[in-house]
Amino acid sequence: MDTMDEKRKKVYKYMWMFYGGLIPSLIIPAFLVIGLPLIIYGGTKFFKTQKELNALYKDTFVKGPLQQNFENVTYNPEQGFDKETVRNFNLVRMSGVFSSEDYIRASYQGVNFEMAQVYVAHDSDNPSKSDICFKGRMMIFDFPDKVVSSVTIFSDTFKHRAFSDKDAKDNKVEFESAEFNRLFDVYSLSPHDAFYLITPQFMERLFSLQSKYNSIVVSAVGNRVIFGFNEPDNNAFDSKNLYVGTSNEDEMKKVQADIDDIKTIITTIRNIQSF
Repeated sequence: MDTMDEKRKKVYKYMWMFYGGLIPSLIIPAFLVIGLPLIIYGGTKFFKTQKELNALYKDTFVKGPLQQNFENVTYNPEQGFDKETVRNFNLVRMSGVFSSEDYIRASYQGVNFEMAQVYVAHDSDNPSKSDICFKGRMMIFDFPDKVVSSVTIFSDTFKHRAFSDKDAKDNKVEFESAEFNRLFDVYSLSPHDAFYLITPQFMERLFSLQSKYNSIVVSAVGNRVIFGFNEPDNNAFDSKNLYVGTSNEDEMKKVQADIDDIKTIITTIRNIQSF
């Protein structure tokens, strides 16, 4: 079995074969007769090897740490949440472009959770950042001893909401902290539940997450809490330099940081007194 470095070398070899046949053919159409077999072979091998490299990264740097940190781990890099599930969260304005991957189901400290990368954008072949409604992680946590009617928290920077301020203004909840009110919009059918959920400790965690991810959403309904982090410039559990490679230590630190966010969220909510 190829190592990461060996697989990278193959990716580059097939990439040059593909583009080595494609580019001259675009400039000199007559070259297509010679370049077509190179384009087909190089392209087929390039995309196949590229997929294998990504799978090898997940198996090397993601699967093991997940199993070390959590219990009952199910990890499927190619699976995700389906579109209807995300729509039913009622958090993000759904548009025509949707994809999801890196599905995780596991438990920590007796709390079951699911997580996946989610991408939602307006209809466009090449959406700009302003067209992207959501790109990041969505996490679902089940807390059997916590029951809340309905509380939704948007950071002020979370723009593509499933419902507008106008639709929800009658359910908006204000807190004593002016800084919190400036950075977050909270909506709830029961202000009582909102105040119990959003303790000073929970506020501090939200400040920390908002600082790190800028655009976040939290929803608590019944015994379920959903977190969403917009990460337009980063994919959790993916390498930033997959084709260049970084040290194993750096890759493990990145994955562990993504894992620690999940653990901290669970610990924070578990410490809230039962409603």
